[in-house]
This record gives sequence, structure tokens and C-alpha cells, in this order.
Amino acid sequence: ERSNSGFKGVYKVSSGATPYRVQVYRKGTVVHLGRYATAEEGARAYAATPEGIADLAARDAPPPPPPPPQPQLPSNSELSSSELIRSERSSTGFKGVYKVSSGATPYRVQ
Repeated sequence: ERSNSGFKGVYKVSSGATPYRVQVYRKGTVVHLGRYATAEEGARAYAATPEGIADLAARDAPPPPPPPPQPQLPSNSELSSSELIRSERSSTGFKGVYKVSSGATPYRVQ
């Protein structure tokens, strides 16, 4: 969410005594929290809301763990025809091997 004050949910809307408006979005609806004399006061008001608390928790949460490593598939040169499973139902003669084009790599393995 973009803000012209530098604080999430805090917007400078005028130059009067309380130029900063604070708002949050709840279930798709804008909820106005009031107007404040400084952006910092508005930021403290936002931080006290459930949305502000959730933002802080998300910011301070540890990063997700990396995905598990993918199993290393054998290269074409490491496969022998005896390791492939023959299939009479497949047009290629091998289970899980399909012809998809006539280019440089016309076959796909699923």
C-alpha cells in the first residue's frame, strides 16, 4: 500500500492542525481511524490496530524454509534401453514418453 507520509495507512490530506488521516482496510472496506497532527502519531494509531499488529508480526517472522532439493534425474546418456519400461499402448513404445513436436527435442517424459 502506497502512502505519501512514509507510514502504511497514514496519508497527508491537508495542511491544517491535523493534516494526517489514518485508515485501514477491513474485509474490503476502508475504516477511517481519525486525523492526527503528525505522521508519527498516525503511525502509532495504525500500529495499534489488528492490521498493524499483523503487519509487524509478518515483518518480524522468520523467512520460510527453502524448498527441499529436487531429486536428480539421470541424464539421457545415463539411461539405457533396459531401464525404460516398454508399453504397447504408447506410440513411442515406452511408458511415459510422448512425442510432442518435430523440433530438436520432440519427446516429453511424464
